[in-house]
Amino acid sequence: RELLAGIREDANWLLNMVENLLSVTRIRVTDTHVNTSPEPLEEVVAEAVQRFRKRLPQGKVDVRVPDEFLMVPMDATLIEQVIINLLENAVNHALGMTKLILRVFTLGNRAVFEVIDDGCGIPQDKLDTLFSGGMEKDAPAVDRSKHSMGIVLAVCATIIKAHGGELCVESKPNRVTT
Repeated sequence: RELLAGIREDANWLLNMVENLLSVTRIRVTDTHVNTSPEPLEEVVAEAVQRFRKRLPQGKVDVRVPDEFLMVPMDATLIEQVIINLLENAVNHALGMTKLILRVFTLGNRAVFEVIDDGCGIPQDKLDTLFSGGMEKDAPAVDRSKHSMGIVLAVCATIIKAHGGELCVESKPNRVTT
């Protein structure tokens, strides 16, 4: 059972990598623009969380969305992928995490999605290159995990940039990362 669990974990990781690489390729081929249409924010978040829970049943997330009905222009599939990637990244790399929160709110005419965890945090010297995908394959992960290529966060940044947004991080080691 332990061996099968390891195989399943690696297969899911590989599937996630393929999905991410296909998304980035699609965005780059279409000149970094994505086709957006107004989507119900709550439905996109609910679908992403449902897929996240399917992939990582042990991953507990507190979801907070606005009470009002919001339509947000986006490629729903790509935004779901970003949400799932960020949630999975927290579960897989935020050692010592006891809380994981997905919070969505509006700020002016923008929708803001935050993934917040109370795990080990990210060292300050890693923050500037976190979304570049430039982490070396052989470089140790911040949390000593086996998967440290950094491509998942670069994919998220590419998708968000293609939507005209920005992806940023704040981290206080051993306290909170947003």
